[in-house]
Amino acid sequence: MFPSHAFTHIYTQPLLSFSTAESRNMAFPETHLHMAIRSISLPSRIHPPSAKFQAALSQLHTCQNTASSDSQSLQISLLNLSELYHSLHQLNHSLPTAQAENSLDVSATLLDSCDAARNLILTLKEHILNLQSALRRKGKSMEVQTKEYFVFRKKIKKETNKLVLGLKKLDSSETTALAVSLFRSLFTFLSTSSAMKTNTCTLRFVSKLIGGGGRSSTSIMSELHNLDLVLRSDGENSKELVKKALEILEERTEGLEAALDSLFKSLVQYRVYLLNILTTHS
Repeated sequence: MFPSHAFTHIYTQPLLSFSTAESRNMAFPETHLHMAIRSISLPSRIHPPSAKFQAALSQLHTCQNTASSDSQSLQISLLNLSELYHSLHQLNHSLPTAQAENSLDVSATLLDSCDAARNLILTLKEHILNLQSALRRKGKSMEVQTKEYFVFRKKIKKETNKLVLGLKKLDSSETTALAVSLFRSLFTFLSTSSAMKTNTCTLRFVSKLIGGGGRSSTSIMSELHNLDLVLRSDGENSKELVKKALEILEERTEGLEAALDSLFKSLVQYRVYLLNILTTHS
């Protein structure tokens, strides 16, 4: 009688060289063939949520290293952060109770920051629409709306300073650190304003930036900074510059709003995931 290892050596090797038709005529049990194929055809793979998590993490690190403060970069980063938290709650990791409780507190602060950012964006959009409407009318309506806009910009600075202070209290885990860094960049984008007096040279520079309408121009100055400059400018071309700056900013704020909505939903899902863990452990 052959030893078991000899039997494997004699009969397992030919299975790999037979055609499909020949395999059907074999007298060996079908399970032997299936086992041989299964062991060869299924390599180990990364779980999809894990792959998405790593991809989003890598993208966030890349965006953070570029240190760009324009709205398009912020929008991309917010969408990547949304994907990060969406993937995180799908990993089905069982966290220790203490860690889940701490993450729950962190998620509450991030949700508050996200909601506050959404409200600021919505109010900004209202001011953009009011300025656009005033620009089409005659009289002092444009002057009134411009003053109201700059009052709002000052309020933003106070509000975002409070929000940044709240973010500083959070722990320094990798995911949280990236979220905090992104929110700080977003609040800086919303709060930084130009108090400089616009001269002819500056106006020409801003005109060139707005006229280009590309990513390279917005990486030099934020869209809000551009609007501040042209609203303070005088001259025949200032009206057209304001109109163009408002159109660009309206489009970009809509993108930021959509990205913040996506992030808010992902943070809510992550919070539910943490609550389920704590409920299971209790």
